[in-house]
Amino acid sequence: DYFDFVDFKDGTHGLVMADVSGHGVSAGMFMSSLQTAFHTLVPDADSPLSVLERINRLYIHNINFTTFVTTFLGKYDPQTRVMSYANAGHNSAYLYRMTTNEEFWLRPTGPAIGLMEKFNLYKQDIKLESGDILLLYTDGITEAANHQGLLWGEDRLADIIRESVDLSAEQIIQKILRTLGEHTNGQPFVDDVTLVVSRVA
Repeated sequence: DYFDFVDFKDGTHGLVMADVSGHGVSAGMFMSSLQTAFHTLVPDADSPLSVLERINRLYIHNINFTTFVTTFLGKYDPQTRVMSYANAGHNSAYLYRMTTNEEFWLRPTGPAIGLMEKFNLYKQDIKLESGDILLLYTDGITEAANHQGLLWGEDRLADIIRESVDLSAEQIIQKILRTLGEHTNGQPFVDDVTLVVSRVA
C-alpha cells in the first residue's frame, strides 16, 4: 500500500492512494518505483488523468499481466473547493457531507494500472464543502474477515463516518481501526491496512 501528498504544477494539492497486487520484495520494489514516478510526474502535471495515463504507459511493458496497481489520484483546489480525481480500479473513496447528510462513493473511473494498453480512464469533479469528511482506504480494510469469513465491507466504514461527525480525523481513524480489530477478534490482518481521513475546513 502507498499514500502520499504531492502538489501539482499549479500549486493545487494532490493526494494519492495505491495498492499493488501481490506481496513480498517484488511488490515493495514496484511500489517504491511508483512513488518515485508520482513525485516526478505530479509536479509537472495539470491533471490527475494525465499522470495516471503516463504511469500506465511507463509500466505496461515492464510488469506482467498478473501484476497491477489500483490507484486513486485526486487534485484539490482550495480556492474553488473542487476536487478532480481519477480512480484507476481502486476502492471507492467515501465522502460524507455533514450539511445535508449526503454521501458520495467516488467509484472507479477506469481500469487498474498495468492491465491494458488501451487505458480508458476518465476524470470526475466534485465540489467539496466545509465540514465534508473524505475517506481513502485500501482493500485490506473492507476485505478483513472474521472467524466466520464475513468481510467487513464498505457499509461498516460508512456507518462509522456517519456516527463520528463530531470527531477529529485522527479520532475517526482510531475508531475505524478499533472497530476493525473487534471484527477480526484481534487476529493479524492478512493484507496491508491503509486509510486516510480528511476534513474540509
